[in-house]
Amino acid sequence: MGILFSSILAFVIPGVAIAHTRWFAHEELAPFVTSEPTALYLTIWAIICAAVVGVGIWLEKRHRAQLSFLQPKASHAFSRAASTFSMLTGAFLMIAATHHYLFSPNLTHESGVSIVLIYVQFLIGLAFILGIYARLAALLLAATWMLGILTIGWLPMLEDVWVLSTAAFIFIMGNDYFSIVSFRAVAHLAERYRAYALPVLRLGTGATLFVLGFSEKILSPEYGINFLAQYDWNFMQLLGSGGYSDYLFTLSAGSVESLFGLVFILGIMTRVNALVVAVIFSIPIFLLGPIELAGHLPHFAAVILILLFGSGNHFKLVRSRR
Repeated sequence: MGILFSSILAFVIPGVAIAHTRWFAHEELAPFVTSEPTALYLTIWAIICAAVVGVGIWLEKRHRAQLSFLQPKASHAFSRAASTFSMLTGAFLMIAATHHYLFSPNLTHESGVSIVLIYVQFLIGLAFILGIYARLAALLLAATWMLGILTIGWLPMLEDVWVLSTAAFIFIMGNDYFSIVSFRAVAHLAERYRAYALPVLRLGTGATLFVLGFSEKILSPEYGINFLAQYDWNFMQLLGSGGYSDYLFTLSAGSVESLFGLVFILGIMTRVNALVVAVIFSIPIFLLGPIELAGHLPHFAAVILILLFGSGNHFKLVRSRR
């Protein structure tokens, strides 16, 4: 029973540490070298992930664990939720710009990001909040993300691929309910792709979690270990699992985060996955304060959208029998 209990905790608790860009590290760290059995750790987590995906596929085919009762009944609910999402994204972009970073705290002007892109990010956020040509601003957001690849590299932008999916979602859905000025011609063009808006957002959210699980934790465990040396977040040790090292905890956090992302990408158990991620996203708010919420507004909003409206009918691994 002790092993089973520890295994459950190992799966759930490390997820609290997800989504912290570079784990609040202020500088590049030397690669971590360890004598611990990394291959064994990752093999166990690969088995766990495969089992979860297998169960998810089985449930999806039989239309179980859908949590369909969460779906809002009003016909205009999705459009209004999409407009709210656009405004929340705008608030995040303005917060990021006023704190002098592009999309995530490690992408600062000092790290090589053009100050022009940061200023453009602010203007895009303002357009989203006010609803001033939101769809055109979404195209500009996608262009900003692509320019980021040219200036700071593909990996940082891949870690923030949610920006691209968010831009696509807002381009399709716009901010029609709360807009000051809209471009009707573009709105008419985007309307035909409405059914793809939510699946694209789901894919981008999942891809971001999947990539971050590897790039920030599994492939670069030194950041997690450095964080845990400053903050006593290794709950496994607090619960009496003394052998659960900070290294294993970091690998576990990365494995859980990548698993959440993979489930989103595959479109299985989508609402269940979103519910778990929403709970995990909420925990650091109580530990780190309101700035944690402000720093993850679009991620949290995307997860809530997926929780309420599901996975959409496109880009799914399996279809239910119903």
